Amino acid sequence: MTIEEKENLLHNILTSYKSAAIGFSGGTDSTLLLYKLSVLKIKTIAYTFHSYLYPQIELEESIETAKKFNIKHIVIENDPLNDIKNIETNPADRCYICKKHLFGKILEEAKKENLEVVLDGSNIDDLKDYRPGRKAVEELNVISPLELAKFTKEDVRYLLKKYGLKQFNKPSFACYFSRFPYNQTISKKDFEKVSKCETFIHSLGLKSVRLRHHNNIARLEASNEDMIKCINNINIRTQIDDYLKSMGYDFTAVDIKEYKTGSMNKTIKNNE
Repeated sequence: MTIEEKENLLHNILTSYKSAAIGFSGGTDSTLLLYKLSVLKIKTIAYTFHSYLYPQIELEESIETAKKFNIKHIVIENDPLNDIKNIETNPADRCYICKKHLFGKILEEAKKENLEVVLDGSNIDDLKDYRPGRKAVEELNVISPLELAKFTKEDVRYLLKKYGLKQFNKPSFACYFSRFPYNQTISKKDFEKVSKCETFIHSLGLKSVRLRHHNNIARLEASNEDMIKCINNINIRTQIDDYLKSMGYDFTAVDIKEYKTGSMNKTIKNNE
């Protein structure tokens, strides 16, 4: 299918709904959906969950985007470790447990508001990786219009750029649980530590960098561009190493493979 055909299919899917609730993270996929719902003037409420699993800037950008699109936006503050059972040990199906809980909340809110459907931003590239959260979406009958219209992540970024939306080059972001190995007990303090470290690294101009926590070792995954910046600049390397040591890490390592989402999924078989 051409991008034009996919765009037309997405248009037809969305216009078949009179109203919608959307799980809105502020990332590329949900931003494209929210933009299309806005342009099509479909009654929509966007729901964003915020906690220590995400940096504050992600919430701020979500609020800004919803306001720009003139979409009603509800932010739900939550405490995952207390509100969601059986996730503190980061089990392999943790994403399923979280999504089942969070989208269950959105379904409750959508019912109160008499909204016809609940949408999420999954695309067909999400089917290529280990995504237990997909099972929760299916069980709750949440609809994924981008997946139905055969959109890839590249398609999403293409249209965002076409529509003049700055999110077209926004790096992908997964919650801070993804920074830890599976089957390891994690505390709120651990999440806050990783958050502070990543925020510091990003402040140095390295935007596509993730810190993977391995006890006393911080393993950095970076895009090729950011990896080159880091390796070739002793000042940046020194600042990162000094800061991470001040936060309790004994060693800082840079993964020689380019950053890819879901890298911790490779450890699942070893932990089962």
